[in-house]
Amino acid sequence: MNVKFVGLLQICRSLLKPERNLSYVSRVREIQKLKEDKQYCEQVFGSSGLYLLYVKGKPLLEKSKERGFQPKWIDNHELKRISDKVADDSAALLGLDMGGQPQFAISIDDKQDRAGEIEHEHKSRFTDLRAGLFLVDTSTAHTLSKGWSLLQWKKTMNYCSKCGGKLVKTLSGSQGACPDCKSVYYPQTSPVGIVSICDTEKDKLMLIRQPRYPPGMYSCIAGFLDVGESLEECVRREAAEEVGIEVDKVTYFGSQHWPFPAGSLMIGCQAEALPGQMPDPCKVELEDAKWFTREQVQEAVDRINKNPNLRVLKNNNPDEIFVPPRGAIAHHLVQCWLNQ
Repeated sequence: MNVKFVGLLQICRSLLKPERNLSYVSRVREIQKLKEDKQYCEQVFGSSGLYLLYVKGKPLLEKSKERGFQPKWIDNHELKRISDKVADDSAALLGLDMGGQPQFAISIDDKQDRAGEIEHEHKSRFTDLRAGLFLVDTSTAHTLSKGWSLLQWKKTMNYCSKCGGKLVKTLSGSQGACPDCKSVYYPQTSPVGIVSICDTEKDKLMLIRQPRYPPGMYSCIAGFLDVGESLEECVRREAAEEVGIEVDKVTYFGSQHWPFPAGSLMIGCQAEALPGQMPDPCKVELEDAKWFTREQVQEAVDRINKNPNLRVLKNNNPDEIFVPPRGAIAHHLVQCWLNQ
């Protein structure tokens, strides 16, 4: 199909769609109905949804001069042209757009041989998710992350852990039920504490380096919460385990969903180290850990802001230190310390 014709067709269809201005409460309740009413969700999915395609975990993104990188949403007619039938396990509800139109993530791994054709027709590209999260704004990163996490859950969560029965999952991806023992399962998110640690006396920030990071990158300490552990206890334990530092005055900063390794909630904190401590990095988990001056941290932030692609490149100069890009909560923890 001609690229110009596809674009014109999408514009015409968008002009025919009724706009709804929903309040936050109305939007939340509509999403709840889509999650809980299977027939309603299937009806909407087959008639009036917007769809974000994924191939091998890569979402379809487009770039414009005005808005930068954004998801490339397609309508139901275009979806049917690409794939006449979408299996329930290949779709998941993302939410509603500003006009109240339902949005779904769709995995088309079975059509990956057509990926180039789809990219050409829609002037978009299936983009590596880890790189894509650093190219988009915060709300869009949340959408991309949620889509991949739900699609992965639907793909891998197939059997009941109590009786071994085959699970029946909702189209929305909100739950899976066992028809034999009636057990119900929900997509899970693992809580992770991530913390910026400062030395208030010397005005320095602790940053660490893991072996899997690209050359030159340093970040904040992070780790999964243990069972029965509070967030504050997690932060103190991780600081002791990873860098041999005792911290005090742990305060909450903010949170961010992160799709790796299988869906995590990154809970950002700030903490102060007890005076006079030098890092003793864990040799198993870390390659390096050190205190950085305010000037060094500012240089690292400026470097990544100038070139966010440093996060995914493998041939960086290891002496040119940088921190994670704006799409990561670690970046905002570091920036907040700089602003203090």
